[in-house]
Amino acid sequence: MILSADPSTFRSWWRRSKYPPYGLRKVEAISGGKIVQPEHLDRYREEILGIYVNDPLGRSEIGQAISRIVQGDPPYVKSFKKFESRIRELRDRNSLKVVVGGPGAWQLQDRDWIDSLLIGEAEESLEEAVKGKGVIHGRRAERFVVIRAPSGLAEVEVNRGSRRIPENVILEEMRIQSSAHGRVNLITSDILSYGDESEVTDLLIKARKFGEVTFSNIGSVTAMNFDLEKIRTALNLNENHWISPVLNSVQGSCLYSLNSEVLKLLNRNYIYPMVYVEEERTREFLQYKAVVIPLPQTENYYKVLYEAWKHDRVIVKLPFSFVVDYVLKKAVETRGKNLRELRSSSLIKYIFMAGFYNLFQFVK
Repeated sequence: MILSADPSTFRSWWRRSKYPPYGLRKVEAISGGKIVQPEHLDRYREEILGIYVNDPLGRSEIGQAISRIVQGDPPYVKSFKKFESRIRELRDRNSLKVVVGGPGAWQLQDRDWIDSLLIGEAEESLEEAVKGKGVIHGRRAERFVVIRAPSGLAEVEVNRGSRRIPENVILEEMRIQSSAHGRVNLITSDILSYGDESEVTDLLIKARKFGEVTFSNIGSVTAMNFDLEKIRTALNLNENHWISPVLNSVQGSCLYSLNSEVLKLLNRNYIYPMVYVEEERTREFLQYKAVVIPLPQTENYYKVLYEAWKHDRVIVKLPFSFVVDYVLKKAVETRGKNLRELRSSSLIKYIFMAGFYNLFQFVK
């Protein structure tokens, strides 16, 4: 069995990675299959091809927001649609059985090139999907396996819902990821749901032995009932060393819908979270240290996005932030037309134009 994903998913669409995604590494460990770069699939003549998908048709909350901004498919959706045409050809030519799974598998129930679609967890149900046909709903995992090699973003899953990943699995994955990245990123719907204060603190202290530590998500409700100073101390956080997990109010949704006051508590402990908010609530959050990402609601969106970016850039600190400044400023002037028409060639033009604009502003 060979395993792959479309090019954007395989290498992370927003940053080029030489390692495949964590979910694909998990399937590799569960199945014993071989991961193949998408451009090299023609070289293999296996009978079964497993494909990992994240948000293939852009139907997640973030995918839908990007689609509204650019008034079309996000770049990673275009990548998937091009990839599925190629898979259809490979399937017909080589009599492949195609098995698809991953967080976004539910979006593909109408695709006729998929022989078996696994929706849900793979640990207990992948074999059934490989042998069967049609839609298969994955059973709740009772065992967890260690990845065999590093993934793109140094992820280590520490709990899944109410289930805690066994410590031996966590520690071994930390070792594997640290060997490639020098850091670990703890994957969870809420780091504070891992256990009580001492258990969470102990986990972070153990993780620090493997390099820099980040975690993917933190819950606002649990944060109000947790001594965050213990996280600050465990990770040695300070004004020059802070972290930006996604702040959640509802599990399963990235949109933050509760009071912004929790950010005061987080900021005091050098946690500057990433916050997805409705466009109309954006200004409520700009007084705090956070990466505020407004989701579009009105025709005024590009002005709000530009305002949020001017606030966010202090934390984000991109090497070419002046280019983003220029592109978003033009988005306000063109009501987003420049973003919808953005291509690689026009991006190069923007880099040069932004450079001149930046120099002019400096000279003034």
